[in-house]
Amino acid sequence: MIIYGWKSTHLKQELLEQGCPSCGKQNTVTMAVFQRYAHVFWIPLVPIGKQGVSRCQHCGDTLNHTQMPSSLKKTYGEVKTRSKVPVWTFSGLAILSGLIVAGVVNGRQQTARNEAMIAAPHKGDILEVRIKSDSYTLYKVADITPDSAYLLMNQYETNKISGLSAIKGKGQSAFLATPVGFGRKELKSLFDQGMIIDIER
Repeated sequence: MIIYGWKSTHLKQELLEQGCPSCGKQNTVTMAVFQRYAHVFWIPLVPIGKQGVSRCQHCGDTLNHTQMPSSLKKTYGEVKTRSKVPVWTFSGLAILSGLIVAGVVNGRQQTARNEAMIAAPHKGDILEVRIKSDSYTLYKVADITPDSAYLLMNQYETNKISGLSAIKGKGQSAFLATPVGFGRKELKSLFDQGMIIDIER
């Protein structure tokens, strides 16, 4: 379950010289500006706009920015302009961006690692293989020659990548006894086509 919503934080408050639009008293109206921000799990994600409230300390008349007369709206706009958006309201966006960058970097590192391993397979390597769009299984490297690799096919398949962990749990007995030979270039081609998803060594 994802908990999300919005909150407000106080940015600025100023005492205005102009009179209260309700009672006419001078120097009694305060203008407060609040920053609204979206949050996910109470972590600020991104600012979503400012709001203002005026209040007369003499008569107690309180107006939000949509109810203010034109004279107060102009002052509200000026106070709002002087109210800076807190950097911390972008913290969730910064975290999300960092996670995306880390994911991209990690993906590239894993791809480079797999490229190196498919170019020089080792006996015992476990290959995660996509047979077709909705079918996945495991191959195990049984033997290596200078130009070929002999792989044992797993007798089980799954329709999801996540199901491969369950196949791994079935142990070595799940692999067929007779190996199938693949040329080194053929293995590289399968990897380049995305048929070999990952390699466990």
